[in-house]
Amino acid sequence: MKNASLVLGCTALLGIAGLTAATPAHACRHSCNVSGDYVRWADHQSVQGARLAITTEDGKVTLLLTDRDVAVQLSDRTLHRVRREMHDKDEEEDNFLASVIKTVVIGTVDEVIDHSFACPVRKLRDVSYENGRLVLTDKNGHHVFEDTDIDDTDVLASFSEKDARNFVREFRRLKSESY
Repeated sequence: MKNASLVLGCTALLGIAGLTAATPAHACRHSCNVSGDYVRWADHQSVQGARLAITTEDGKVTLLLTDRDVAVQLSDRTLHRVRREMHDKDEEEDNFLASVIKTVVIGTVDEVIDHSFACPVRKLRDVSYENGRLVLTDKNGHHVFEDTDIDDTDVLASFSEKDARNFVREFRRLKSESY
């Protein structure tokens, strides 16, 4: 089993060399421990093109089900807010060198946050709702997206029970139709 970890400290990048003020309200720490070979870094998915999309109760993260993938990504609302706040910060800088560095960092952060973690539906055995959280199990019996946290909040436990159960139902419907 392959393990990979990714931590995106969006505001930590913006804080290089003290170029920005205190951590803004949108600051997020996104960590995802990925077990198995099936989860990949992918483009941000369209909610409109998804078979089903549910968003955490705090509105920060969306879990999508398409005909091909299950994906975890920042919600469109969060993505727009972060971009707006980064743009506003970029316009505040008076120092030329700091402005150039910040422009490069903001471009990099923007590229990173505009992605998702995706796992092919065909590589998943099941999705269930147990003890107040979604559990995604791959074909080898390993849990997928198990340790996904945003602002130290367990993403898979952050959906309403109704949304989570709808996700399970739709995933199982898709699997029975296609796989």
